[in-house]
Amino acid sequence: MTLQLSSTYTDSLGKLTHNEQKQANLTAMALFLDPKGAGLSLERLNTADKHIWSARVSQDIRIILRRDGDDSLLAYVGHHDDAYRWAERRKFIPHERTGAMQIVEVVEREEVADPLVYTEGASQPQKKEAQPFWALSDDQMLDVGVPRDWLDPVRAMGESELDTLFERLPAEAAEALYDFATGGRLEDHIAKPAQPGDDPFTHPDAQRRFRVLDNIEELQAALDAPFEKWAVFLHPVQRELVGREVTGPTRVTGSAGTGKTIVALHRAVHLARDDESARILLTTFSEELARSLAGKLGLLTQGQGGLSERTTVRTLDQAAEELYTAQFGSPTRATPSQIRAMIAEATAAGLGGELTPQFLLEEWTELVDAWGVTDAESYATIPRIGRRTRLGPRQREAAWAVFDDVRQRLAQRGLVTWAMIYGRLTEWLRDGGALPFDHVVVDEAQDLTIAQVRFLAEAAGGRADALFLAGDIGQRIFRLPFSWAKLGLDIRGRSHTLKVNYRTSHQIRAMADRLLPPSITDMDGVEEGRRGTVSVFDGPAPDIRLLGNEKAEISCVAAWLKECASEWIASGEIGLLVRSEGQFGRARDAIEAASAGDGIRIATMHDAKGLEFRAVAVMACDEDVLPDPVRLAAIGDIAELETAFETERHLLYVACTRARDRLLVTGIEPGSEFLDDLRAGGTA
Repeated sequence: MTLQLSSTYTDSLGKLTHNEQKQANLTAMALFLDPKGAGLSLERLNTADKHIWSARVSQDIRIILRRDGDDSLLAYVGHHDDAYRWAERRKFIPHERTGAMQIVEVVEREEVADPLVYTEGASQPQKKEAQPFWALSDDQMLDVGVPRDWLDPVRAMGESELDTLFERLPAEAAEALYDFATGGRLEDHIAKPAQPGDDPFTHPDAQRRFRVLDNIEELQAALDAPFEKWAVFLHPVQRELVGREVTGPTRVTGSAGTGKTIVALHRAVHLARDDESARILLTTFSEELARSLAGKLGLLTQGQGGLSERTTVRTLDQAAEELYTAQFGSPTRATPSQIRAMIAEATAAGLGGELTPQFLLEEWTELVDAWGVTDAESYATIPRIGRRTRLGPRQREAAWAVFDDVRQRLAQRGLVTWAMIYGRLTEWLRDGGALPFDHVVVDEAQDLTIAQVRFLAEAAGGRADALFLAGDIGQRIFRLPFSWAKLGLDIRGRSHTLKVNYRTSHQIRAMADRLLPPSITDMDGVEEGRRGTVSVFDGPAPDIRLLGNEKAEISCVAAWLKECASEWIASGEIGLLVRSEGQFGRARDAIEAASAGDGIRIATMHDAKGLEFRAVAVMACDEDVLPDPVRLAAIGDIAELETAFETERHLLYVACTRARDRLLVTGIEPGSEFLDDLRAGGTA
């Protein structure tokens, strides 16, 4: 006996109340323990698919099953009438060409309208709404998984119906058609046909919607978190990247919501499962993200033996500090304020010439300390990557006098910087040291520092499967760009871009993407293209509101919070995001005005990195708030203003893409100039 779970079941389970979900879960577990379903009032339904049954959960809740002998598949759960309507309109059939098992909605055949129509009095035929699939042949659509019954209805679809593709068709067909309609190539989505005799449920496209559950613990884990579909179902491209054997460091990229973290998590579990003696470090840049990864890892490995015990989740800084302490003793780190004070003391003593303390601080942080420069000769010749202001020989000499003084002060006080910690660990690795991990998986890799990249490159040492990185250049908000390859971490030819967005609705993704160019190229020439990215679900259009004053903005957000509550969006699934802590008061006032209570998260745009919510309000997008004038005014190198400005734009992109279903962006008139880009191409 096997029990399978479908993505349509987890979708429908998430729409029930908490108590209804608990009742349905008990019924599902009872079915797992007793395949014959004694006491569950199993009933075969008179539908297009003879394998469709229902199981009674309560007086009003029914589970829809596909039963084949003692094998059962949980397909849908809902209130009685809703569940039966769903069952009446569905059938489970292997696709005639790909061989993948699909859940196909039954359609009534209609005559396909001619795209050219004549209007009385017109001398030329007038076009109806554009029909992007009108000219596609049967073979073209069958090759990408369109069910035969849907060939004619797809041809008749108008451009306005594109957003419904993922609701009406199997995911592989919807993804291919949407990409084609937005400028992609249908040929890029041709599915590999199954071999004769293959189980249609094992096809890669089928595994994105069906999963066999091996034990009661796996079933419990899958049902306890219906929104965490990433723990159960993987896109074929994701599955291939998770299990791929690579000869060197590899990177997965993609815009926000495309599942980079999903792939990183599954990759860590795959490595642990593949080798019982292997030890894996799953890491990222912030403690909050590390806690989130640990929680998701626990969900993913529940009921699967000792996989989680072989995987350590830490921030990279935590892991480095533990390693440093084990080898050299506990480090005493210099704070940014201490470094600033040392530079001020050096300039007060007459060092640095006419260079300002702010410029010298940036030069220390972004170049000298970051690249581990230890002498005047190296400083005189090092390429000024990320620094655009040119310095003559005398200026470099004056600047080095300050940096040498700072290094001496640090040594006298026994202080080290993070870059120095990583630098010493890198030298230790070169001298024969070894990490206590066989594999390192890094999430949010776009914000790695220069010293961290150099350390990871040395740790990987070119070993197969040693280093796996996931990140998005478009979400770089902490670092200036630099070349990974020049630091020994070369991922050229081993970088892969994800194109399917699972987290963010089509409407939110399309609007947020206006903040970034269609493609971004890193310092090593590796291009991350954003064209062809598709969202798998639809949602309400994002709302941009500019108000006359703070009081009006607070009232607007309060009304929006009440709307969210009326749509049963829990307070813990709502985030209010602002540029900096100085705007926290406006967010708190909006919550108070809505009488929303506890649970709503207030965070800065920086701290929201890696988080996700069903509903997000990005507040205080004022002209004098975003971009942050304090940050721009503090830049000593005038040539760095452009880079800082673009980073502020990326911040707004990060904030907007934290939203899954609903997004509100507010500010005081005239508002941030970035809002003009969000509005471009639409009327949101």
